[in-house]
Amino acid sequence: MLKNYLTTAFRNLWREKDKTTLNVLGLTVGIAGSLILFLLIRYHHSFDVNHSKGERIYRVVTTSDGNNGKSYTAGIPSVLPEAFKNDFPEADEVLFTSYRANSLITIPQASGEPKRFEEERGVTFAQPSYFKIFDRKILSGDAENGLSQPNEAIISKKWAIKYFGKEDALGGILEHDKIQYKITAIMEDTPGNTDLPFELLLSFATKKSEFEKQGWHSIWSDEHCYLTLKEGAKASDVDSRMPSFVKKYLGEENRDNQTFMLQPLSTFHFDERFGNYNYNTVSSSMLLALSVIAVFLILTACINFINLATADAIKRSKEVGIRKTLGSTRRQLIFQFLGETTLVTTFSVVLAFIFAYVALGFINSFLDLKLSLSLADPSIALFIVSITIFVSVLSGLYPSLVVSGYQPALALKNKISNKNSSGFMLRRGLVVFQFFISQLLIIGTIVLITQMNYFRNKDLGFRKDAIITVPVPVREEPSAADSSKASTMRTLRTEIGRINGVEMTSLANSAPSSGMVMGTSLSIEGDNNFYETQVKAIDNNYLSLFDLKLIAGKNISDADTAQGFIVNEKLASMVGYKNPSEIVGKVANVWGKRLPIVGVVRDFHTVSLRSPIEATVMMNRIRNYGTLAIRISPLNRQETIKQIQTKWEMLYPDFIFSYQFLDESIREFYENEDRTSTLLTGFTSLAIFIGCLGLFGLASFMANQKTKEIGIRKVMGASVRSIILLFSKEFVLLIVIGFILAAPFAWYLSNQWLNQFAYKIDIGPVIFVVGLIVTFLIAVATVGYRSMKAAMANPVNSLKYE
Repeated sequence: MLKNYLTTAFRNLWREKDKTTLNVLGLTVGIAGSLILFLLIRYHHSFDVNHSKGERIYRVVTTSDGNNGKSYTAGIPSVLPEAFKNDFPEADEVLFTSYRANSLITIPQASGEPKRFEEERGVTFAQPSYFKIFDRKILSGDAENGLSQPNEAIISKKWAIKYFGKEDALGGILEHDKIQYKITAIMEDTPGNTDLPFELLLSFATKKSEFEKQGWHSIWSDEHCYLTLKEGAKASDVDSRMPSFVKKYLGEENRDNQTFMLQPLSTFHFDERFGNYNYNTVSSSMLLALSVIAVFLILTACINFINLATADAIKRSKEVGIRKTLGSTRRQLIFQFLGETTLVTTFSVVLAFIFAYVALGFINSFLDLKLSLSLADPSIALFIVSITIFVSVLSGLYPSLVVSGYQPALALKNKISNKNSSGFMLRRGLVVFQFFISQLLIIGTIVLITQMNYFRNKDLGFRKDAIITVPVPVREEPSAADSSKASTMRTLRTEIGRINGVEMTSLANSAPSSGMVMGTSLSIEGDNNFYETQVKAIDNNYLSLFDLKLIAGKNISDADTAQGFIVNEKLASMVGYKNPSEIVGKVANVWGKRLPIVGVVRDFHTVSLRSPIEATVMMNRIRNYGTLAIRISPLNRQETIKQIQTKWEMLYPDFIFSYQFLDESIREFYENEDRTSTLLTGFTSLAIFIGCLGLFGLASFMANQKTKEIGIRKVMGASVRSIILLFSKEFVLLIVIGFILAAPFAWYLSNQWLNQFAYKIDIGPVIFVVGLIVTFLIAVATVGYRSMKAAMANPVNSLKYE
């Protein structure tokens, strides 16, 4: 019996090659797309799930509610971990980490020049409790005490080989920030799916005194506090006592309503408010959207199968009638038709696996990931088996029930018509659902692309073209060598300014819009209030280089320390001055310096467009300078940069030269959205492609069903145009119904996504009209070819047997 089922199935599939090809192609694309999305979603949900104490691991994060609105950061005061450990007995282990991006690591050599490595990520100061909280295997050495003393370091196997040429680097010496460290242990490499990318741990004890000096009112976003709670302890109990903890240590000086809370490890990767060291948080809503798209791809492919199967059912009615007359039961017929569906699905799954395997190379390159596809992976094998069963049942069950339910007498007398069959209304409903999915995705993609274009083209309030930023060695603490370092900075600025092709140079802590933010509270003489503000350390070339518009007062003078402050319009209005010129001359207090406000600049964006413009104060402060901004001529750009590098290496021979164009660094603010836009566009295109296959199949079916009708109409004088309209009018109606259903959902979901941005586009009727037109054009292009072919056919060929 099974052999008979298989033989019949192969014959039927081969006889209907066109329909089989459309089904296989649609299912292959849909399953491959959903498989890739499954791998991507699984990857993001795998972050840091390997820690045995994971359910008890938390991070202390900071929130504040000042005049600039609600703000969030994973950074904490460096003195908090010790106080937390003393005040909360629920804490089992407490860890402080201070992450150092863009670190220069020097490996001394017995002879010759030392080796230097600039590490963008991976270096952090930490305490021995790191290994008591997180599961990190030690390959050799002593993790128990490896970070307990000053000048000790623990390194990953990968970096040990990179620095010392061998895995066994115990006792090796490396240098960071002019301080030497001895390797006391080798640990396993960090996996790709972690938000704790630590490859080199430096002992906290080395700079303990520096961290303690920072006090409670200094927060750096890369200084974190991790902890494990004791068995049975509840995070909610700790959070409930945080207000008294804050009052004890911040007292009446808590000007920004600052507080702390516990964040569980399971949310590190998904909470975009706080971020992580890898800068790769992914919102849960985005993963949910990708999951929905994966389901849509499968459903769209299954709908194609159901539509084509039910449309083709009339052709198989005689076969059913004969089989039932010869004694076949309905159950046997259902198994036969399900068997055909399972064969098509299985073949499609094999092709989808191959397609996804090839596509992963491009996906990994684009997303900078290392996703892999192997049947040896139990979860992938389970997904493939599940999807095979699900698609086979969903695609084949209803058509098999419809076809097997035909009455033999009616089937053998050709009294079963397409419109009277139970599949007719279902097909129309499923086509509407396909158009609903397509238009939902199309409108969402248009909104996303339009918002990204808005980001790229919006005036940020300063010049960003033809400007490069060069990191300058940071001067964290004042010392006797300050004057020498200041002199080197000024010399660098002057020498580079003399290069042909360099239009202007400026020293500052960062560009106007940057991920590097310094903040404090400002007070105005005669006003008892404190105002939260950003601080930028700049020189007197800064305003001119970035074309920041001075609207009142004057520029600051050329000095190493502050002689006066420049503020933006936002700060002036926040303090209560409607006319910006009124604040000029007022004395402000910033970081203990009481100086006059000498100028006001027009508002500019200091962070991404997700956040509103913040109050900002600018002043001379050479100890905070960490960036040299250089405006260069577009002519001979690369030659100019080579000359800049030569000057740099003369003055900073112990550091590696690097630079970045400012417009590129600003684009990185929206890297996740850019990638999401591309992904959504790609998978939307797949869904539309699958839908087009279905439409083409249905149009072909209609053409075959209406062959004689078209012949008669042409003989009676019908034009090609009228016949094409005959084909298209039903699809146009279904498109309009799908649009009416999709538009409210698209509007709501798009607004939900846009609400995360302070500056965003308005979702007007144009976007929906464009979405409808795009869908209409796609449908017309798909149906039009088959309609045109049918309308152009010679009526003699269809009527010669009548």
